[in-house]
Amino acid sequence: MSKKVLHQFSEGAAPGDAITGQMLSIRQWLRDEGYTSDIFAASIHPALQGEVSDALRYRPKLGEAQVVYHHSIGSTVADQLRQQRARLLLIYHNVTPPEFFQQSDPGLAAQLQRGIDQLPLLCPHTALALGDSTYNTAALVEAGFPCTGTLPLPLDAAQYQFADDPAVLATLADRTPLLLYVGRLAPNKRQDDLIKLLFMVRRILPEARLALVGSLWSPPYVRWLHDLVRSLGLQDAVIFAGHASQQAMVTYYRHADLYVSMSEHEGFGKPLVESMYFDLPVLAYASTGVPDTLGGAGVLFHEKNFEALAELADLLIHDQTLHAHILARQRARLHTFLMPAVRAQWQRYLENFWNGNPLQ
Repeated sequence: MSKKVLHQFSEGAAPGDAITGQMLSIRQWLRDEGYTSDIFAASIHPALQGEVSDALRYRPKLGEAQVVYHHSIGSTVADQLRQQRARLLLIYHNVTPPEFFQQSDPGLAAQLQRGIDQLPLLCPHTALALGDSTYNTAALVEAGFPCTGTLPLPLDAAQYQFADDPAVLATLADRTPLLLYVGRLAPNKRQDDLIKLLFMVRRILPEARLALVGSLWSPPYVRWLHDLVRSLGLQDAVIFAGHASQQAMVTYYRHADLYVSMSEHEGFGKPLVESMYFDLPVLAYASTGVPDTLGGAGVLFHEKNFEALAELADLLIHDQTLHAHILARQRARLHTFLMPAVRAQWQRYLENFWNGNPLQ
């Protein structure tokens, strides 16, 4: 009997990207089960050449009518799969609302709007649609997908077993406390509000610093962030780390005192899970998918009152009783995202996908 074939597709693939990480995990799970499974994308980072193939050159062979497609942005790959009448297991990672980029990057805003418009068009081709958070699954239901479920992004503990990066340690220079945010520098992530929070925190903790780890996704926004830092006199207090290696990112997590998020759009928010893994207390704005991911762990806030949040940040760092309570809840929540639990969920969904009725 020939092996089952189940390939995965996305618009892009890049190292350190949460969607790419999930695709690599699923590919390994499928191969462990005896499947033939490869990853295809339209835009491939040079570091992944050989790991990911060109989706636009893909032509389905006999036995390749079923595919896994990851949707997160306007996609030529989505259109191609529709034209090929593929039977989809769709994994939805949400699409950032285009209004965040209308002023700074109209081209990207248009691509995001295209991704929103494409989602309901995928319904007739989709046998099973999975959101990576209950927030995203609700969006699938609203878009008209009849068969849905939730599959979180997995955390593979083996990917975080690094010694500290000496260059990062030299940057940190044992100055504390350190606030951390991990995510691409983009308007929806609201790193500008994190900088404003740091300004208030330093009224209480004058040595406090903020590390912003993530790719410089929106150059106009990044320039504005640097202008804001200069205007507030925080040049020595904000670390723009850029895209970091896995070892460097682990070092920032390990030496931070508080993870803070002001993001106004998160479909999932994997850094929240990574912070829980590193026993780093989380203080996060309760927007979009953030409450679903934290699931009662961490500390959520609903209003950006910077003075009050600065006092709360001080408590989370220095009040040992509160600190211990927060970490206990985060450790309990973390188990939902560890590799064995997510893999078991995937296996159940995969069986459902194969046993479902074929598309007409």
